[in-house]
Amino acid sequence: MRIIDFHTHCFPPHLAPKALSKLSENIHIKPEYDGTAEGLIKKMDACGIDKSVVLNIATNYRQESKVNAFAMSLFGEEYGGRLIPFGSVHPDNPNIRETIKTLIDGGIKGIKIHPDYTGNMVDSDELKPIFAACCEFGLPIAIHAGWDPVSSTLIHATPDKIAKVIREYPGLRLVAAHMGGTLQWEDVLRHLAGKDVWFDISIVYEYGLAPTLICAIIDAHPKDKIVFGSDGPWSCPAKAADYIRSLGLGRDMEERIFYKNAEALLGLTTV
Repeated sequence: MRIIDFHTHCFPPHLAPKALSKLSENIHIKPEYDGTAEGLIKKMDACGIDKSVVLNIATNYRQESKVNAFAMSLFGEEYGGRLIPFGSVHPDNPNIRETIKTLIDGGIKGIKIHPDYTGNMVDSDELKPIFAACCEFGLPIAIHAGWDPVSSTLIHATPDKIAKVIREYPGLRLVAAHMGGTLQWEDVLRHLAGKDVWFDISIVYEYGLAPTLICAIIDAHPKDKIVFGSDGPWSCPAKAADYIRSLGLGRDMEERIFYKNAEALLGLTTV
């Protein structure tokens, strides 16, 4: 069975050691690979992953152009078309719509924002131009959802606030990472399950998402709006895949989660 990992990260080789050291210190998780694109490809090979979506994050506006240049570099022939880079747009960008249009013209199939790193509540006015532009262009947008150690006492993207965003922007192709919200899965079931929003199943078994609860969310949610993810290098995709298989969802649902839903969302094919 093919597998698309919808949630991975890598960094330019000269930045990867520092980035992994700093992030490891924050989250207290040992990385599964060295944080480079080459390391990601090797991990994919070892774990049977066909393609990976690489989520690049601009944590401030000054670095946005470099982050997006690196994203574009992942289209390089040396990666064999196996990496699908997402760009990133920071809310301080004065030309958000134009930047998103440029990314689309360059082949980028989505963007990632991390409200905990930018310091914006997900339903804040500062993020509205990003959501509006993504909605206009039909561009998928992945967001970190739920608790994050970088902002351990203030959660910027809670399930109820994400629900507010998707109500305000009907048709927005929003992917709420970590099954809709790390460590907030009861609220995901209450506020987001069944709504027009995608969930990626990334780094959830590490944080103790019980099989009964994840199955309840899956049962309540549209079957075409759940995608597989690992959050590499912070999780092993093989172990994440085994967790999905252990749920007993059946072959049709596993195919949807592992590759069909991602292919449809990214415009690679249709379910």
